[in-house]
Amino acid sequence: MRLLAEIALVVLAGLAVTVCIALLPDPRPTGRRRAVVPPSSRPGQLVALERLVTTAGTSTVQAHAYLRPILVEIATHRLAAHGQALERMPDATGKDLLGEELWELVRPNRPFPEDRHGPGVQPGDLAAMLDVLERL
Repeated sequence: MRLLAEIALVVLAGLAVTVCIALLPDPRPTGRRRAVVPPSSRPGQLVALERLVTTAGTSTVQAHAYLRPILVEIATHRLAAHGQALERMPDATGKDLLGEELWELVRPNRPFPEDRHGPGVQPGDLAAMLDVLERL
């Protein structure tokens, strides 16, 4: 029985040494360099905006926190060109000029969404909102 225990101990020690050797880095140089990833040919702002549109569609929190400030800025500038001020605009005027969905997102007194898991702004809805802003 003792001989069997000693054989098992030697086998386990051999396995442990094999594992340790396998985990060591290869000391031989490979002669290969890391591949250089070419920079993207797409502008960084475009990539960031695409990411923003994607994440804004995932939840109301994402739309409120990240997309809303950009749309508020655009709406403020577009309305100012027509002598209107977004921050002083009554609800009825805002809905008439911007439409129900866009006004709901950019209105000055909009609270943080209560339903944090609700759907965000879908790309098709965002395209319609941007059309409204372009027509201003």
